[in-house]
Amino acid sequence: MFITIEGIDGSGKSTQSQRLSEWLEEHTRTKTIRTYEPYSFREFILSGKGISPMSELLLFLADRAEHLNRVILPALNEGHNVICERYNDSTLAYQCGGHGLKISHVKNIIASCNFPEPDVKILLEINPELAYSRVIQRHNLNDKFEAEGLELMKRVSDCYLNLEGYIVIHCSDMNESEVFAKIKTELEKRL
Repeated sequence: MFITIEGIDGSGKSTQSQRLSEWLEEHTRTKTIRTYEPYSFREFILSGKGISPMSELLLFLADRAEHLNRVILPALNEGHNVICERYNDSTLAYQCGGHGLKISHVKNIIASCNFPEPDVKILLEINPELAYSRVIQRHNLNDKFEAEGLELMKRVSDCYLNLEGYIVIHCSDMNESEVFAKIKTELEKRL
């Protein structure tokens, strides 16, 4: 299975990805690879102040192509499960909702890349104020997106909620175990 976990910074993607990986490996008896984006050009992209939104989009897509080639597709071809934190919908949410690119244009560019679709997409929907407080608590305002602050998170969150095809987990009022229980229930329906 190819599973993506989406959500704004501070939504719990890494925590839930770890829990899901362990459960999926045990449940399916299949090796599960955890990965995230950006992958190859992570440091450059996340520190890239002054990069235009279109240049940023193209960097993310180049990064995704490398990520697919080096990690995701080889793992899937070997019969492993893959859980990826962020994928195409993050590109739409951040570059369109966050930085104002036209969503239909970006969707067409992504479609022309012919990237594989995930089997399951999970959106961890969270109140942006809560997510931002988590980001500040972990003192991780090093990347350009987190440093852009709460207003960016609100725009990105709104964009995510207008995209389709997710299992949406509303996690603002739940602890991490409750969030995982919801994810597990939804995945069990699909396995």
